[in-house]
Amino acid sequence: MKKHNFISITLIISGLALNPLIANTVVNRVTYIQTTNQTIKSSIASILYNRGIDEDAAEEIANNLLDEDETLLAMMLQNLEKECIVSREEILDYMSTAALHRQNIHFDSYDHLITMISKIKQTSLEKHTLKLLKHIAEKNSLLVV
Repeated sequence: MKKHNFISITLIISGLALNPLIANTVVNRVTYIQTTNQTIKSSIASILYNRGIDEDAAEEIANNLLDEDETLLAMMLQNLEKECIVSREEILDYMSTAALHRQNIHFDSYDHLITMISKIKQTSLEKHTLKLLKHIAEKNSLLVV
């Protein structure tokens, strides 16, 4: 009888001890999923709003920039993120500046990618990076067709 009680108490105590750790992991996963699922338009609008632009105006500017299918744009952005040396936040920051100046963004244009990455990195690009950008532009142009 004592062994049975000892095992039961051990299981209860270990369950109570591990419960907060499991709950914390679940909360972290939900937060991560919510952050990554945020749309590109809303991210750009949020950046513009943080820069001091009215919320409605920021949303309108972001909508004017992205007249393309947002899923297609997300896939192109993902290609650039995976293969390149800039982060999503840097790209979104560049896109918000372009939206503010009412410039178009073409992720399937090699020239535009070079200009964008040069401005983000604030330096001239190496040959390896140029080849990488050419590959990304070709990959993205296949998505458009």
